Amino acid sequence: MESITPVVAAAAGKVYIKASTRVGRGVPEINSEYEKKCSCRRDKTIVFCRACGYYCNGRIRIPCSVHPRVTFLLDISECPRCHSAVFLDEHH
Repeated sequence: MESITPVVAAAAGKVYIKASTRVGRGVPEINSEYEKKCSCRRDKTIVFCRACGYYCNGRIRIPCSVHPRVTFLLDISECPRCHSAVFLDEHH
């Protein structure tokens, strides 16, 4: 059985790298918990933004060390409303 703890968007930091013009959002850090696992076959869950309250069904984009060239186009790398990448959570 999988863990019930939320997946934090900080684990998604390496996938969506761009020059940020936003101020005060912080820089996401990748937890060592996600570095050596395959994150490709995760189920869709509720993705919630703690910054603005936006939520939807989906997944947070997390890099997979086993399959580094695989990209799931519908995975969320930042909040569609406030464009925050740090405050996203997945709730199972």
